[in-house]
Formats: sequence, C-alpha cells, structure tokens
Amino acid sequence: MPLFMVEGESMLVPVKRVSPGPDLYEKEVEDLFWNNLEEFTGEALFPVARQPKISIGGRPDVVALDEDGRVVVVEVKRDMDRVQLSQCLEYAGWARTASLDELAGIYQAGPDQFFEDWTAFTETGAPAIINPSPRLILIAREIHGRTEAALEFLIENGLPIDVITVSIYEDAASKRFIDISGDHEPPPNSKLDVPLGVKTANWRALFRGRRPTLSDLVEAGYLKFGDELVWTRPKVGTKYTATVTEDGSLLMEDGRIFASPSIAAMRSANLVAYDGWVAWRVPRLDNILINELRHKLIAAEALEPDDLV
Repeated sequence: MPLFMVEGESMLVPVKRVSPGPDLYEKEVEDLFWNNLEEFTGEALFPVARQPKISIGGRPDVVALDEDGRVVVVEVKRDMDRVQLSQCLEYAGWARTASLDELAGIYQAGPDQFFEDWTAFTETGAPAIINPSPRLILIAREIHGRTEAALEFLIENGLPIDVITVSIYEDAASKRFIDISGDHEPPPNSKLDVPLGVKTANWRALFRGRRPTLSDLVEAGYLKFGDELVWTRPKVGTKYTATVTEDGSLLMEDGRIFASPSIAAMRSANLVAYDGWVAWRVPRLDNILINELRHKLIAAEALEPDDLV
C-alpha cells in the first residue's frame, strides 16, 4: 500500500520509500534506535553500549538492560537472513552468562559510572543483579522467507524475541519519515489480564497493535490538556513538574517539550535512562501514576462489547 501525505484539504502527495544500502540503513536506524529507545520498543531501557566487543567475539549493535535486569541484545539488519539470525542467537547466548562486571566493562560512560547510573535507573540501594534470561530484539526492513519461518517457530515456542520492522520514507522536500511496526502481536481486541500498577515490558503489543502513548491517554480522556504532572524524588530531594499539551506532549518548566514521559524524566533529572511511566503522577487524579492510567486504557480497550453493557 503506497504512503501519501495529505496536502491542503484533499490533495494526496506520494511519499517514496527510501532504499539505502545495508550499511547506510543499519547506521541510520541504529542511530535512531540508540537515541529513541522507548519510541522503538515501548519501554524504558538502560542503554549499555553500541557495537561493544564481547567476550565470545563479535560486536552486537546495541546492548541494553530492562527494568527486570535482563540483558537486551539488539541487532539491526536491512535484510535479515538465516546467517544473521544465527549470529543474533549467538549474541543472546553470550547474554545468558553476562555479569554486572562484564557489562560495566563495556558501558558507554566507563565502568565506574555504570554502577552509579544502573542504581539510579533501578532506584535501588545497591546495583540490581542481572537476570539470566536475556532478550533479543531484531530490527529489519525485510526478513527473508525461510528466516521469517524460523523466527515464527522460535517465538511461538516462547523464546523472548521481538521483531520490529522499520521502513524509511522521504517526501519531495527530502523530509524523512520512519515507519516502526512490531510483529507477532496479539489481535487488537484480544482479552488481556493486565492488573493495575504492574509493569509490563512489551507495550507495543497491548493497545491496538502498538504501544500506548500520552496522546492516547489524552484522546481517551484519561488525561486533559493543561493537566499538571509531578515527579517527586524524595531520596535526592527534588521535584519536577510538567504540563500536558493539547497533542499529548509534556511541556517542562524550562519550556522544553517532550513526547515521551521517559525522555522528559531523563532530561529533567539528567539521567542516562529512566522509566517515566512510573515517575509522573497526576495530582488532579489523586496522584495516580500515568502507568496506571495506561493500564486502565488497555483494560478498557480489551473489553468486548458485551462486557461494556
């Protein structure tokens, strides 16, 4: 299906799909992913390193940690084949035995800073230990037929693999657009048991086949234009405030605007990574976390029509 941009009231202007070579595609998408982790994955990740040299040999594109302490290995390929899939699985095998010290050794800001930043991300008194069940995120424009069948087999049998397809488009003025979509997601109206207040990693799969956003909360009426959000950090004695804009972004006190609550939290507190969904509260709604509003939105979407009667 071609992609169009609406110009004026009724003019459809075609936007062409860009077909860069493998090196250019992988470099551009890796750059975008590294700087927009939540926009790609729908969750807050702690970025460890890009292209690190690991003990078994090789250089995975990105190594990160999730909130449960699981190592997340990310590989970006324009066209993924079975050889590249095999390499990704080898990296996941390395991640099963990776230790905190090894991750500190490849950390982007150096070993000493790793423990301080990781503790801040997890808000623990001591560095959280590594969970021995790693995850694999594969980002590609295309996946070869036999490789796609192999991936489906692995995923259907419970392996923690996420597949994200990314296409790049460009209009006549050379303005770039990026289309991010996750595969292997449940049907939009499937019933989901999502208890309030519980963190769930794969938010891309839980709301209309994609991750929920602040704008979804505004559109559904859970948040209102002008709502104040507050993030209090009693351990360090700081408090941050933001205002919900009409389009569902966050306007900070210094005038900066962020679409992602995690980016808003990170920039406010000068942190490498943080889950803004479990930071910001809504005073108007008895200080409820926006994460709980997200659960309510998903729970309401999952109800069948008969359940609403």
